[in-house]
Amino acid sequence: MLNKVKLNDKEHKLKNGKGEKYISEDAKEVRNFLIILFSIIIVVLIIYGVSKIFIKDQALETEKTVTEGKIDYDIVSVGTMFNRNYDEYYVAIYDEENPRAVLYSAIVTKYINNEDSAKVFFCDLGNKLNSKYYVGEEGQSNPNAQNINELAFKDLTLVKIENGKIVKYIEDFDTFKEELTV
Repeated sequence: MLNKVKLNDKEHKLKNGKGEKYISEDAKEVRNFLIILFSIIIVVLIIYGVSKIFIKDQALETEKTVTEGKIDYDIVSVGTMFNRNYDEYYVAIYDEENPRAVLYSAIVTKYINNEDSAKVFFCDLGNKLNSKYYVGEEGQSNPNAQNINELAFKDLTLVKIENGKIVKYIEDFDTFKEELTV
């Protein structure tokens, strides 16, 4: 025997008339929505937990040390080598990747350690800002350049600058050593 019950303008049937629990369609939809919502939340939490474990392990392996940056005032670019705050100074110009670069640097360092030495700046021809001025050992340098656009350097060049003008232009290694009194 089925009884008809009218709730919220909807007709629902109860079995055996014993008053079994009535669940409306809206309640079923809310219950299904909550089940789906909690399922999604659980899946997201599981993915988050697993990724956190792996990311933590990777972070420990790839931990990088941060070093404090510093400015090296002894390095110049070709564009700034004429405007230093000294009346007289040298600019040692060479590619730091050159196999003989360590020798050039050692000669300059020995010169700098002398008490009566003039200031020496370094210019790396391997730097992208300076590379357009590098012609190599076989290229044609320009010791008589009057402005920056006319400059061209071989593998090793020592330039002496007084009052913003080139007074010596040395490309020979032996003359380079003599000039720096080594």
